[in-house]
Amino acid sequence: MKSITNVFSILALLGAVASGVFFFLNTKDKNQLELNIQSYGTQLAAERATISKQNETLDTNASQLAQTSKNLEEARSNITVSTARSNQLKRENKRLTDELERRLENEESLQRTLADLKKSMAELRATTISLEKAESYEQSIASLESEILRLKSTQSSVALATQNSLPAGAKYAPADLNGVVLTVGAQSSFVITNLGYTSGIRLDYLLNIERDNVTIAQLQITEVKENLSIGRILPESFKTDPKPGDSVVSGNR
Repeated sequence: MKSITNVFSILALLGAVASGVFFFLNTKDKNQLELNIQSYGTQLAAERATISKQNETLDTNASQLAQTSKNLEEARSNITVSTARSNQLKRENKRLTDELERRLENEESLQRTLADLKKSMAELRATTISLEKAESYEQSIASLESEILRLKSTQSSVALATQNSLPAGAKYAPADLNGVVLTVGAQSSFVITNLGYTSGIRLDYLLNIERDNVTIAQLQITEVKENLSIGRILPESFKTDPKPGDSVVSGNR
């Protein structure tokens, strides 16, 4: 019986020791757990602060995103306007380019025309009288008009009397000359023909002006150029006013 009591005493003692050990261990674990909880609390506070900052950053980013979206929309609108303007400028540029090409073509055409005119002018200069000569003939015309009018009144009788005689200084021209009247001076005082030095015309040659194979006047050459000649109409031979296109032939036929 005593042995049993001793066993139970030992067991009770062991239980007390075990309880003390468990209490000690539990107290230690509790302290460690409190430290861990405190550490976790500190970390949680830090995480909350971080989350708060991140939320603030998110709000700021959201505001910036909204502003960026607004700016992007404005940029898209500006791009649309710029695209429309660019297309308009392209169309205008094409129109101006086409207009420039047309003007260049016109300029080239005008340059060709100008070159042709210069060539024609050079040819005309070689075959026409000078301005001084023309003015001289105009002055001669003015002085001869009154004489022509006077002579016209007596031309019929004089023509009959002088039909077979040469004017003073006149020369018979070669029989094969054949040309036309180019220009007739005022009051038929002078005539320009297309017969020149190369055609065999010389000063004082006597030529007939004919229309429908009928002689309407006689011409005495007073000036000779390479491809034209100028002559005065003999008043006594005058029947009607010559005009451009009338035939000019030799008076010796």
